[in-house]
Amino acid sequence: MKLLKFLLIFLLVDQLLGYGVHQLFLSQDTGKFARSSYVINDSNDEVLLFGSSHMVRQYVPEIITKKTGLTCYNAGAEGQQLLYHTALLQMVLKRTTPKLVVLNIDEHWLFESDVAYSRLNDLNAYYSYHKDVLYPKLKEKSTFVPVKMFFKGYQKNSTLVHVVRYFFSPQGSFNGYKPLYGKMQGPSNKSHNNEALSENIDLFLVQNLELFINLARENGVKLLFVNSPYPEAKDFGNNKSLQKIKQIAKENKIPFYDHLNDGHFVGNYAMFNDPMHLNNEGSEKFTGLVADHINMEFPDLVNDSK
Repeated sequence: MKLLKFLLIFLLVDQLLGYGVHQLFLSQDTGKFARSSYVINDSNDEVLLFGSSHMVRQYVPEIITKKTGLTCYNAGAEGQQLLYHTALLQMVLKRTTPKLVVLNIDEHWLFESDVAYSRLNDLNAYYSYHKDVLYPKLKEKSTFVPVKMFFKGYQKNSTLVHVVRYFFSPQGSFNGYKPLYGKMQGPSNKSHNNEALSENIDLFLVQNLELFINLARENGVKLLFVNSPYPEAKDFGNNKSLQKIKQIAKENKIPFYDHLNDGHFVGNYAMFNDPMHLNNEGSEKFTGLVADHINMEFPDLVNDSK
């Protein structure tokens, strides 16, 4: 009897605390969860930009809107990979249909890596409303998902710190874009970041890239794949992940603009904040190139907006 009472009290406290944290979660105006909630629940932008920090730190929506006439929001999320963005697109398409999605592809995204799965936990807070989207992905690397997700405290346990943090120190962004203002002085000893721990292709990630493409096609959403530059040239010819992504894009007639070794940026260290990211000056220049790609590849979309 005492055990039953304890369990009932525990469940009641979990549900009440979960409800309270959920209300705080929804009240956020800044930070990564505020941006993801806007995209999932409120955005009606004609262009959505998806990708990791290479997206959120390097694509300026204002420039895309100015050059194409299309409203735009940067839905990038730092550290996130393909599973996150496929799930995000699935959730967005339940409510609204953008005209175009630009996906910044990181070259290692199809390699086996626990990071691609573990960071999907950032979407736990949306599980109650999007179980159909999240469960098939979460169960790949996690056991007892329905049991864990039953507890509201578990769903929101990674969000409370962010709620408090951004309440006291709001995080600014410009339609999702978070600029960097540092300048590299020259070559760095740091190598290109590669979060893949293996060079084996993960077939589940391949399936999710294909799902991303099929979702867009079935909903009449145009796709543009891009990758962004590094300050130093590197040979990616033997990168199996990147070559597989390019193959899939070609088979599905998706334009893919490879800027990894773009001569506009390689060696131009003043355009970079660090070895992985352009600074604001470089981002504005790069986004202008992306806007030109949009104008060239999708003239009907652009003309309809003008």
